[in-house]
Amino acid sequence: MASSPEELVTYLRLSPEFGGTRFGPFEGLEVRLGSDADRCHIVLPEALGVRAEHARLIRQGPQNLILSPSERTAAVFLYKSGERRPVQLNTPTAVRPGDGFALVTADGPRFIIELDELPPEVKTQREQARQVATGRRRLTAAKMGEEAKRQVWTRLLVLGPMQLLQRASVFIRSGAIFQPRNIFLGVAIAGGYIFGGATACRMGGFKKKLATQEVQVESCQQELAFAENMRGDSTEYKVEQLAQVITGIRSLGPSLEEDGKLREEWKSKMKVLTSDSARYDWLWNTQNRKTEEFVGWRDRVIAYDGLDPDTAKALVWLGAWPGKRRTEFADLTDSEGTDVCGRGPLQMTFRQARRLGVSAFPDALLVRDVESTYENRTLAQELLNGTLTSASAPTYAEGEKVEVMLSQIAQGTAYCIHQDGDDHRMNISRTLKALGEQLGPDGKALPPIGTTFSTSARVAKYWVADVTRVDLQASEPGVDLSGAPPGTVMDAFENRGKWVTSRTAETLARAVVLPCLTVLSGDAKDAEKVLGEGNVPSPINCLVLDWKLRNES
Repeated sequence: MASSPEELVTYLRLSPEFGGTRFGPFEGLEVRLGSDADRCHIVLPEALGVRAEHARLIRQGPQNLILSPSERTAAVFLYKSGERRPVQLNTPTAVRPGDGFALVTADGPRFIIELDELPPEVKTQREQARQVATGRRRLTAAKMGEEAKRQVWTRLLVLGPMQLLQRASVFIRSGAIFQPRNIFLGVAIAGGYIFGGATACRMGGFKKKLATQEVQVESCQQELAFAENMRGDSTEYKVEQLAQVITGIRSLGPSLEEDGKLREEWKSKMKVLTSDSARYDWLWNTQNRKTEEFVGWRDRVIAYDGLDPDTAKALVWLGAWPGKRRTEFADLTDSEGTDVCGRGPLQMTFRQARRLGVSAFPDALLVRDVESTYENRTLAQELLNGTLTSASAPTYAEGEKVEVMLSQIAQGTAYCIHQDGDDHRMNISRTLKALGEQLGPDGKALPPIGTTFSTSARVAKYWVADVTRVDLQASEPGVDLSGAPPGTVMDAFENRGKWVTSRTAETLARAVVLPCLTVLSGDAKDAEKVLGEGNVPSPINCLVLDWKLRNES
């Protein structure tokens, strides 16, 4: 019997002219090829011109695969099935089983992509490992129920309809139905159904947990390999390694190492933060009201049990915005490239709040004709309806009475017009509850906690909530971050995806750079007050990071 696509694993076979060797099976989400034996599944000689990590084959679904050069300059040539001429790849590209690819040159080692079952011996070993029943346990209520059902159905199938009705009538009127043997038989049948159903549910849950554990084991192996290179002098660390030490986020280093698109944007954001630190000088001024508000947000996030510790450490920095604004509103640019209002400690847009499940009232940015627009209730309502429409929310009916308010954005001429009401973007408890449901351990379309991309994917999901074609409240949210690096997933969203990657990178950059700026710019006690006890990074590591960012090409 043919296997379903979900049961197939990835193989790579060299074309016949290169020997036809078959590599695999590969059950993980990625297959990496290159000259570095510590990082790659298939190792090729460096003398062939192969990079340390040259190419990746990423599996996003049962039969959805993406082939990607690990670096833009790593030459990868794709041979589509049935075509003779290859195409050089510069970006991640969808491929199918039967397609081939060559590394370094079009005439280099060519691999054919295959999806196939696990080898019989591996399947046999796993089946034996998963057996939970001994010989003695086979005599169960389920087995007894199955035998009873078999006998009953055999009797029923040889009876005519009238005979069946007559026998049933006699069976009941004679009182035979109440005889002990018939009661036991009925109980056995019912027990068989109940026990069989419960066993099927348990086995289904067991298989799901096993699959999750296998993914987590692979992630642990990646984290271990990453950590083994972090011994000795921190001056020899890569930037990703320093970031992991500074933040204490266990998956940060491996995830950035595996996600080239996000990594490059992240480094760029860190350099900007380092060179323009004055925008955050409020952070290490502990007498500043904004600092107190940030510390309050940090304490609530870290203490909230609906988020895992790594994700909480990253989300803290959603509340660290540049400048000294003290009002509840801010002007910002959303994923559509539109200037809009953000509200609350996270400066969340209305569309983003609605998609995350945070109850909010519509708002709109005003930068000209403020008073006349505000006084013209019809025009004001049209602006709010535009915000509602962008979030696929019901609009106000013509003539409907709406209480509209006007709030100035500090130190500027911009204003936010908004409906009056209890907006939960201003309520940390309500905001955290929504974030826990969307980004917590049970959040949809996310990798399991403890896996390589678990933290970066959750930060990306927070930002992708602002994208118009995504609705996290729907049964089909329109985005799946569970099976590939966030930077790769966002490619499908084009400019909106670039916006999400940029915001995700900025959040992760703040998590690394701002603690260091706080340590290097202020008093040690003030740094502990701002960052929390046990979260103050080593000044030496911070100086090494600063040096690397300023001197890295």
